[in-house]
Amino acid sequence: MARMNLIVLALAVIAVPASSRAQQPDTIKKVDTVKVDTIRKESTAEKVGRQTGKSLDKAAKTTERNAKVLGKRTADNTKHGYKQAESDVKKAASRAVKATKTNFKNAKEKIKRDSL
Repeated sequence: MARMNLIVLALAVIAVPASSRAQQPDTIKKVDTVKVDTIRKESTAEKVGRQTGKSLDKAAKTTERNAKVLGKRTADNTKHGYKQAESDVKKAASRAVKATKTNFKNAKEKIKRDSL
């Protein structure tokens, strides 16, 4: 019940000012207020300097972001390269073991033939 009362109160706070503005007669004119321009105009050199500063900041942020991404990619590639190299070493070692066994077997047979 308290929640409903809170919702109704919130709607009333929003609706009352809107309805009172809608009922104002059109004869009331708003008075234009003249604002004095107190902001000093910046020179061309100042404008270029400000824009250059913003451009440099943006470029620095972009470079930093790119460096982070590149670092992550390099790390990923290094891990992948390590796995690939490890696999290649295992394959080469396996082939070397097979070749050694085959060479030993052939040498053993040759010794047998020569001794006969």
